[in-house]
Amino acid sequence: MEFASLILAPLSSPLTPARRRRPLLPGMAALLLALCAGPAVLAADIELKPVDQPAAELSARYPLETLTSVETANRALADVADAKAEVEARDLEQRRACYQKFFVNHCLDIAKEQRRLAMKTIRPIDITANAFLRKDRADERDKALEVHDAGQPAEAAQKAQDQQAKEVSNAEKVKQGAAKDKEVTANTRKHMGEADKRVAEHNAKLQKARQDEAAKASERAANAAAFEKKAKDSAARQKEVADNKVAKAKDLAAKKAAAAPAAPAAATPPPASAP
Repeated sequence: MEFASLILAPLSSPLTPARRRRPLLPGMAALLLALCAGPAVLAADIELKPVDQPAAELSARYPLETLTSVETANRALADVADAKAEVEARDLEQRRACYQKFFVNHCLDIAKEQRRLAMKTIRPIDITANAFLRKDRADERDKALEVHDAGQPAEAAQKAQDQQAKEVSNAEKVKQGAAKDKEVTANTRKHMGEADKRVAEHNAKLQKARQDEAAKASERAANAAAFEKKAKDSAARQKEVADNKVAKAKDLAAKKAAAAPAAPAAATPPPASAP
């Protein structure tokens, strides 16, 4: 409608001469009608596939009373998935076409209702096929349980025999374990004296080694003290000898000094020096 008002606006302008306004009105009105009807005509020209057709074909192909075998039920479920996909695809085409029409919302509501009805037609087949398959699986489990229950007496007897053999084996193992523990205890008691003896000998050796080490330490200390005393005595003797030498040297020098003035008068050879 806004587009029509825009087209008709120049025609109603006061600047347009009256003699030109009247001849253009019919032509412009026809053009407006053609433009408004264009999308509807275009949508009508497009052949859309019915949305409910896949559901109707599926319902005709699989009446509910025919879903009585695993093969038929599995095939029906596969066709149900295909039919749902086809309905969704056709519904998408319908909704796309609605946007080419003047009353878009009304068209979308119709397409939505067609999809709902198609899915409603498909749903019973889907539910019935799944229910049959679940019942078949339950029947198979019941049969397996019956077969298992039928073989239980022999299995129970075998289990009882195995349990008895296991108990005998366990009792024998317990008996052997007790005998082995007794033997180990006896051997332990037998070797306890030898172990204690070895421990005592080892401790005695350690004690003797400590005593020897202490004696050696005392001896080393005495030797060190004796060596230190010898060193001090030697140093004292060396000092005494040195002091004696110094004293002798002083005496000799004094004697030489005393005998020096009398040497020319005596004219005698000087006395020999003391050894």
